[in-house]
Amino acid sequence: MRIAPGFVPSDEELINCYLLKVSMGIPLPWNWMSEKEIYGETADPWEVLQDVHWEDFHSETKFKHVTYVLTKLLRVNGKTRIARRTKSGTWKGQTSGKEIYDESSGNLIGLSKMFTFYKNKPKGRSGEEEEEHGHWIMQEFSLAGICLNFELKFKDYAICRITRMFPRCRRLIWII
Repeated sequence: MRIAPGFVPSDEELINCYLLKVSMGIPLPWNWMSEKEIYGETADPWEVLQDVHWEDFHSETKFKHVTYVLTKLLRVNGKTRIARRTKSGTWKGQTSGKEIYDESSGNLIGLSKMFTFYKNKPKGRSGEEEEEHGHWIMQEFSLAGICLNFELKFKDYAICRITRMFPRCRRLIWII
């Protein structure tokens, strides 16, 4: 799925204009976001997002590429804990979560959590393969607060802003 250059929705827009509508079953007029399974035994960021046109985001001065996906959250035993393992690694939490409020009403509408992908290191290896697929950072947006009061047709969905950073810019990791 191609995203127009310069398209950078705010956290509030991602919740109100996209995630809430999708969760309620309201079709979007322009569906710029793919639905992908990014968690589970068949998912790794470089495989799940292989159809993303990373070159659309590339420039000589830019060392990171960003895309958005809609994904279903996998609950462990149907409880509140989310399983964020993949075939060859884990999305590990970097923040406990940031609350997102509606600007006009001041109500809590969602949460944003930051994750970094860590590849499982094979036993007896030095971890040389880690650089192979770049460095992956994900910001996960989910519904919370007043949005959970609506009649939701699709529950447990999140929008993920996935950033692929290349080894040259690791020092810029938190400038997203």
